[in-house]
Amino acid sequence: MQRSLYKELWLMRFQKMLDLEREAVSGYSDLLKEYQDKYKGESQVQNHLKKLIIDEKKHAKLVEELLRTVQSQED
Repeated sequence: MQRSLYKELWLMRFQKMLDLEREAVSGYSDLLKEYQDKYKGESQVQNHLKKLIIDEKKHAKLVEELLRTVQSQED
């Protein structure tokens, strides 16, 4: 397989990963908001959701870095 095709394949894979990470952040944020609206006060569930959101944002940043690395590669 040609190098340019590998590059395109990895770009597609990493873009899909980035989309999934962003969807996870959005989903967990929605759950957190819903939970906060329903239950007042801090709870373990809220803390876990906040940690998940932080983790997913870190994952997204890592995938963005991977995308930049692949984009910078020559064809």
